[in-house]
Amino acid sequence: MRAWFCMFVGLRVLTAQSAPGPPSEQHEFRLRNFKTESGVTLPEALVVYGTYGHLNAAKDNAVLLPSYYRTNYHGYEWLIGPGKALDPNKLFLVSTELFGNGRSSSPSNTPEPFHGPRFPVMTIRDNVNAVHRLLVEELKILHLRAIVGYSMGARSKRFNGQ
Repeated sequence: MRAWFCMFVGLRVLTAQSAPGPPSEQHEFRLRNFKTESGVTLPEALVVYGTYGHLNAAKDNAVLLPSYYRTNYHGYEWLIGPGKALDPNKLFLVSTELFGNGRSSSPSNTPEPFHGPRFPVMTIRDNVNAVHRLLVEELKILHLRAIVGYSMGARSKRFNGQ
């Protein structure tokens, strides 16, 4: 019986990992002359993010999902879907990727003179400021219904569109 249960659980995990996630769109937001908390100014910083669902006319159905370390914007997909905690039929979900975490500006993808070991130290505040600009400048969102996250992704400043 124990072997059967372990095999069943293993199949469920494999199925969940290989199942396609909910429909999303990948986007890039480029910030010109992005000044970091350490005082370094990147001529161009890139924030990669994904969206699920649609922003309504009132722009009051947006939920931010700041990424956590070692994931991309797909990291919260286990919570996203019809009938789940984050329903893209009702909400507009914006899931971001951290600096230094892969596709957003990182040591491996930033051109000289900031490539590799010369990439500046990026702080949580740098990530929060970049995402705030993404929401306000790019998406024209001035109010969030919620911010959902854990680990370092859960840290944010109070968001009021200012």
